[in-house]
Amino acid sequence: MQPPKSPKQVIVVGDVHGQYEPFVKILQHAGLIDENQNWSGGHNRLVQMGDIFDRGPASRKVDDLLDRIQKQALQSQGEVIRLVGNHELEPLLSNFVISGFSKEEAKLIHDKLTRQVLNGELRAAYAYKGILFTHAGVTRKLYKIFQMQLDDPNAGNIASMINLIFRESIKHEFYKHPIFNISISRKGADRFGGIFWEDLEDLVSSYPKSPLVQVVGHTPVTRIILDRTANIIPVDVGMHRKLQYLVIDEAGAPHIIDVPAEESI
Repeated sequence: MQPPKSPKQVIVVGDVHGQYEPFVKILQHAGLIDENQNWSGGHNRLVQMGDIFDRGPASRKVDDLLDRIQKQALQSQGEVIRLVGNHELEPLLSNFVISGFSKEEAKLIHDKLTRQVLNGELRAAYAYKGILFTHAGVTRKLYKIFQMQLDDPNAGNIASMINLIFRESIKHEFYKHPIFNISISRKGADRFGGIFWEDLEDLVSSYPKSPLVQVVGHTPVTRIILDRTANIIPVDVGMHRKLQYLVIDEAGAPHIIDVPAEESI
């Protein structure tokens, strides 16, 4: 099988939280799946920002859909990038308190997610055209750590380092790196959280301005905002109330796309 081609565009979709039908509408509107929910996006690329589980009615259907189109996309030299959110991280860590799954189902989810992390189907970070994608964002504290460790702390190098740290942490069940931090506002021990738990307000306030353009989910917003002041683009609009996604074109420019009302929910 040939590796993915450089995409004409990257479609970015925020937190799903079990909202299967709205998720399907977005993917169809973006031309990524057909009426039978099979991949039709050619060598374009989907980035899903994590948090597919919990709250909504059809978490497992969303997971099954992503499993299927991730494999199908590769056959067209496309790619489906699946990021881990805090609602995937908790089952990975065998913390099932925030999960709506039974104990037996949660154990199956844990084992499946672990396999997917170790084989590269699930990631903690992604970079494209100098833009860094993580579920909840890299705070100034984390950026300074990576800055000390990398000769060139660009988006690609930071994403690669995060993914290496994440895979090794999952492999060895050792979660002490600051990417796993939970902030005090979330009843954690740290002023700022890591890439799975940091709330948007704290992420923005940790910087004068992020040195990298960052795309994040996690914190619900009323609409996607292209804010160059903070250099942070939040995309979790809540699929139960709004259908909107982000497109990154070949030049690396972001565009907000609204699903027309007749196709919305």
